[in-house]
Amino acid sequence: MARGGKREGAQRVLDALATKEKMKTRVLLAGGVILLATVGVAYASRWEFALATLLMCSMLLQYAVERMNTIVDAGVANGLKTMGWEATTELTEETLATVERLASGTR
Repeated sequence: MARGGKREGAQRVLDALATKEKMKTRVLLAGGVILLATVGVAYASRWEFALATLLMCSMLLQYAVERMNTIVDAGVANGLKTMGWEATTELTEETLATVERLASGTR
C-alpha cells in the first residue's frame, strides 16, 4: 500500500513539473494574443484604449501565472509529502532521477 502511495506521489511531482514546462509556452502564446488584441484596439480606436487593454490584460495574465505557479508548487509539495519526503526537498538531478524511478515502479 505504501509503495502505491509513493508511486502516486512521484507521478504527481512529475506531472506538476511537466505542467510548469507547458506554462512557459502558454504564457508566451497568451502574451502574443494580448499584443494582437492591443494592436486591434489601437487600430479601431484611440491609443489610450489600446494602452488600457494592454495593461488590463497583462495584469490578468500575471494573476493567472502567479496562481498557476502556486498550484504547481503545491502539487510538488503534496507529491513529496505523499512519498514521505520533506516538502522542502530540493529537486536536483539526483532526486528527480529517484522520483522518476519511483514513478516507473522500478527499484
